[in-house]
Amino acid sequence: MGIKGKFEKQLTGLAEATKAMGHPARILILKHLLENGPSSCQDIVNQLPYSQSTVSGHLQKLKDGKLIKMKPVKTSSVYSIHMESIEMIHKELADIFNLRSESVKQMSLF
Repeated sequence: MGIKGKFEKQLTGLAEATKAMGHPARILILKHLLENGPSSCQDIVNQLPYSQSTVSGHLQKLKDGKLIKMKPVKTSSVYSIHMESIEMIHKELADIFNLRSESVKQMSLF
């Protein structure tokens, strides 16, 4: 695969991951998992202002986007953040937009 193909694959992966988190409820679910650790769907429903069916749908989108992991535990499922994916998104965005401390300071001048 040439450089162009590798670059396009990198951008496609990033686009898919950011699309998966592209809803306020999904960001709130990720934040919940980050702050509270592995949680069942019901744990999330109990803490956030969404119905069980809404949370389930958003969990599926996050799982499909590889932003969370699911582990069956007895009769339910426990979800946790897939930190490697989150770190990849962070790194890719920093690389693409050249987000280093110096460049962030320069950008804030505008």
